[in-house]
Amino acid sequence: MHIVDDLVDPELMQVTRDWFQHQPLSFGWRAHEKSPAAFWHRNYVLPGTNKHHYDSHVWHPSLTLAAFLSQGGPLAEVTRRVQQRFFGDTQLTRVWANAQTFGDEASLHRDFPAEFAGRARSVVWYPVLKWDKDWGGDFIVMGDDGEIEHCAMVKPNRMVVFDGTRAHAARPISRFCTELRIAVSFGCEIAP
Repeated sequence: MHIVDDLVDPELMQVTRDWFQHQPLSFGWRAHEKSPAAFWHRNYVLPGTNKHHYDSHVWHPSLTLAAFLSQGGPLAEVTRRVQQRFFGDTQLTRVWANAQTFGDEASLHRDFPAEFAGRARSVVWYPVLKWDKDWGGDFIVMGDDGEIEHCAMVKPNRMVVFDGTRAHAARPISRFCTELRIAVSFGCEIAP
């Protein structure tokens, strides 16, 4: 896992956050089918081109990267930058957003099946205006021994890059949190 702060210029981050606030999200997304926890979610890119573990009702062949980028908008511009920096010529097969407040819990999960271990990559971006260290919501990656191997605090305009086949989760958010924890994720099963 590694962290990149401020890859997106502050103006684009603000515009993207404002744009995101007006996007329709669905409540009830679960990190995996047996998770008791639910939160706000939206898939922007999920064409189902590689073997995956998603239900047939959440992916669609029309949810391609090309289709998403052709719509334009601030998240499309951020996606182009993330693609160039972290994925090169490899096409992203997932772009999605999760939003949480106090009480919206996440569970340990994997973005991609284990067979892509060492080749899959996920990037999580936090387009939040502010985040207090006491609000929680930290990002963790579990080791094979079941212990926390990596942890990253939520920070405005932070990106966290990791192997998307590793078990990971957002930790609970404090009831004192006054902001929406927005996490936009980008990923591909087979990254360079």
